[in-house]
Amino acid sequence: METGQQDIQRPLIGVVLAAGKGTRMKSALPKVLHRLLGRPILVYVLDLLDELEAVQKVVIVGHGAERVQEVVGSQGLDFVLQKEQLGTGHAVQQTRELLQGAKADILIICGDTPLFTRDTLEKFVLEHRTRESRLSILSSIFKNPFGYGRIIKRPGCDDAIEKIVEERDATPDERRVKEINTGTYLVDSDLLFPLLSRLDADNDQGEYYLTDIVAHAVSQGEKVFAFPFASEEEALGINSRLHLSRAESILLDRLRSHWMAEGVTFELAHATYLEPTVQLGNDVVIGPHVVMEGRVIIGSGARIGAFSYLKDVKIDEGAVIPPCSNLQ
Repeated sequence: METGQQDIQRPLIGVVLAAGKGTRMKSALPKVLHRLLGRPILVYVLDLLDELEAVQKVVIVGHGAERVQEVVGSQGLDFVLQKEQLGTGHAVQQTRELLQGAKADILIICGDTPLFTRDTLEKFVLEHRTRESRLSILSSIFKNPFGYGRIIKRPGCDDAIEKIVEERDATPDERRVKEINTGTYLVDSDLLFPLLSRLDADNDQGEYYLTDIVAHAVSQGEKVFAFPFASEEEALGINSRLHLSRAESILLDRLRSHWMAEGVTFELAHATYLEPTVQLGNDVVIGPHVVMEGRVIIGSGARIGAFSYLKDVKIDEGAVIPPCSNLQ
């Protein structure tokens, strides 16, 4: 196939894996609905697909399906139900009726990975298309890759991989590999469903693993690529309350860094809480231990005193808010 502008502009369809219960969260609430800076985890992933201009967004739901649909809404989304939790491969198989016949690149991404950036995913999509790949994996280099599936590269083939091997199945040499699978894939729609049809549940868990499509693709002569564009920070999936707390810290740091670059002063940055819906003017000064939730708009030159709580309010330019204020 000849590479050209038409290939680079191939439609993108997003498929989000959001059917899991999230047992380690120890919660009645579906994992993807837990809040991260005031928004469900899943919304961050859906927003990324919007930024990538996905022509279709498919959300695979299972545990708490009705609640997930109610919270994130149905506008612009297609929901597919995975009635039985039989693995990630089985989950994607449920999209066959909806997507078979589509001519697109299908981005498969987990609904509990809210930390990927637009730049990383755009780079991943572009490299996939530039290499004329039909199956690519977004990977990451971890200092300590324990517990993650390892990317085993083909000798002498830059970025082309042989297989993904899980921690429990890896040899000592394979465990020393630091490149891991983030669970994010780009697949040619014409290739995806034939590969999924070859999956079996011949494993200890009795599940259909999406990772197995790599070995099947390689066995039939496809060149499969892994691109280590994701940072270790971005690759964090949320499987526990501890992971949720770490993700919150990362997103808060990104938000504070963004606003400092726009001319905002945080007098004790690490002790300030704010959400993505907050808007701050230049020369705003935020005192220590301030909390800003919801739609907060603070005009240029305003000063917010320490230990203040603001929710869904607008502060005029140059205003001075005394310490310990409660505005909502």
